Amino acid sequence: MKAKRLLSMLCVGAMTATMLAGCGGGGSDESSSSEASSGPYDEQAIENAGDITITMMVSGVATENDFETEVLPQLVKEKWPNVTLEVTKLPDDNYYTTLKSRLSSGECPDIILTQPMYAGANSCYTLAEAGYLAPLNDLKWTENMSDLAAVTYEDDIVTCTSGVSILGTYYNKDMFAECGITEEPQTWDEFLDVCETLKENGHQPIIMGDKDMYVMQFGLYQIACNEIYSQNADYDEQLRTGDTSFTDEGTWDKVLEMYNELYDKGYIDSSQTLGIGASQAIQAFIDGEAAMTFDGSFNAPALLAEGAAGAFERGYFPIPSESGDNYTATCLSAGYSIYSGSEYVDECKELLDYWFDGSSDIWQAYLATGKIIATYGEGSDQTANYDLFKPFIDMMNEGKAFHWCNQAWPSGTETTMEEKFGEMIGGQGTTVDDITQEMQTRFEDLM
Repeated sequence: MKAKRLLSMLCVGAMTATMLAGCGGGGSDESSSSEASSGPYDEQAIENAGDITITMMVSGVATENDFETEVLPQLVKEKWPNVTLEVTKLPDDNYYTTLKSRLSSGECPDIILTQPMYAGANSCYTLAEAGYLAPLNDLKWTENMSDLAAVTYEDDIVTCTSGVSILGTYYNKDMFAECGITEEPQTWDEFLDVCETLKENGHQPIIMGDKDMYVMQFGLYQIACNEIYSQNADYDEQLRTGDTSFTDEGTWDKVLEMYNELYDKGYIDSSQTLGIGASQAIQAFIDGEAAMTFDGSFNAPALLAEGAAGAFERGYFPIPSESGDNYTATCLSAGYSIYSGSEYVDECKELLDYWFDGSSDIWQAYLATGKIIATYGEGSDQTANYDLFKPFIDMMNEGKAFHWCNQAWPSGTETTMEEKFGEMIGGQGTTVDDITQEMQTRFEDLM
């Protein structure tokens, strides 16, 4: 399936990249589940089921009044007294291994969270190809979404998601104004000028948590949208056919050189960033220790919180291109899939359709978490921080948005990119050519 731009989203949003894994649920074989799912599902399946337990496990750390582990099960019980929804959170690092073992044993949870396209070990394309995901084409929720290509495998929609996730540049408007910066940069040179002005005025321009290497993607993918995908929207599909390569001149070498320039000039201080993680970088930003950070809309609640610097106004813009013709790194969010071996495929479909109907109590509670910006339904025009993301929404509506690169790569390619880039900024002698060659070798090995 070709990599596609995200089109025509009237309202867009972001779900936190929470992952699901776990146990329980399935008992029937995949063929019987597939047959049961081939036509319209039974919209009274739950009402006719008797007392049942539906399982779902999520990654992360449960917070007070946690949506997944407390609010969601309670609301499901209020809607359907005969249903017990069991939700347990696991540490993120355990997710992939747990999911793999549960799938191989046939004891996967009824509902799991999957990533679009090829992103991660829980990618919906990979799991659908292996026969683990039930088709969701018959959900009424599909009528609310205008482009589901990234969660559609061989004409079957396999992941239920409510919006998109955005990568951009959060910045401290007060710090910008203090330095006489009155406008967001529109070209790469203007962006470098902003960084230099901030540095000259005694401010750290950008803070990142590079100890958690995945955050390197937050800047690299923004640059790649401008410098690669705007020139060739089918670049990732051509990687798979061998018509393009990571080593092609003017593609990833350019992206890596541009991002490394920020480290070479001290706009990102690798001696600091390689020693702190993602959460520490967020804290440093809200404490006023740096003017900018590259991060996603999914982390907006944390990045907009008040820190030691007190209340200051935030802004959000995409890293600009060399030419000034700018694009945004935007993708469909992670979403919920139904294990094809579940006893309760239709019951899970009824639950998801209610959850994502745009008006239910579960939908309202989901919006209230502040972790998503609704793409449709009640509350979509009142979602917190809508104005912050509106420039990205406008770009998406103009067709100037591309998926995150790792969604189209076999899982592990991005890890090689991060490791080698970390070696380069850490002074280990790794070059841009080394990185692109290692990325290409890793990609071919994984394919």
